[in-house]
Amino acid sequence: AGGIPLPRYAAYGASKAALSMFSGVMRQELSKWGIKVMAIHPSGFRTGIEGTAEQWDRQEKELMENLPADTRQAYGEEYLLGLRNYLLHLPSHCAPDLSPVLGSVLHALLARRPQGLYTPGKGAYAPLCIFCCFPLWFYDFF
Repeated sequence: AGGIPLPRYAAYGASKAALSMFSGVMRQELSKWGIKVMAIHPSGFRTGIEGTAEQWDRQEKELMENLPADTRQAYGEEYLLGLRNYLLHLPSHCAPDLSPVLGSVLHALLARRPQGLYTPGKGAYAPLCIFCCFPLWFYDFF
């Protein structure tokens, strides 16, 4: 989420992009002291970040009560409900087995020569490759 733009992930993606940049700079700067910094960019795994329907009900109610009328009208309730449905159904497309991520963490911690970047999970690198190697219009369409 920090390497490519994903719809509905602006805040989450921005925080991951900042963490990714920080890790990259630290990897470069600290290498002269033999300190190794690795980043792990997994594909989709079930972590519980999407929350429950009950949590979304509370958050939606609070959001709709506090959102300015012009903003609510500009985005529309359909967008907010679409976000909820998208995030609640996201786990069905994610891997339940976290062992690839844990294996990457273990390797990063114990390897004599760890990789600078780990991408555990099926297809974690594919969207990034499409984003980097093809025109933006193609990625946006994809």
